[in-house]
Amino acid sequence: MFFPDRNTERMMEMWADLLSQIENEERGEHYTRSQKRIGNIEDRKDSVVLTADLPGVEKKDIELSVHADSIAFKATTKDRNYDFGQAFDFELNPDEVKAIFNNGVLDVIVKKVEPSKGKIIKIE
Repeated sequence: MFFPDRNTERMMEMWADLLSQIENEERGEHYTRSQKRIGNIEDRKDSVVLTADLPGVEKKDIELSVHADSIAFKATTKDRNYDFGQAFDFELNPDEVKAIFNNGVLDVIVKKVEPSKGKIIKIE
């Protein structure tokens, strides 16, 4: 019968964490098995909604960034450190963002860019 010692358990936990990171990065997610997922993404028809529970944080502690293909935020206090990032395979409009922080909950709504339908060109 095998009884792992503390070092073996820690090593197995580190390997599981590493494999989890690799799997999550392939999906565009950035958190490890030992970290609690702090942000939830809802993919709507014309927008993306991020909701994150950030207890112990004030609005001034949050740094939010929206790019054409991703949303990310960091929130750092003396006692807490949150870090979240999510990449997308569709385009976001960084100019159309609404972010609200209320009672420890961050809500971010980002409009999607409508895909171009193309245009038929008449050849002369």
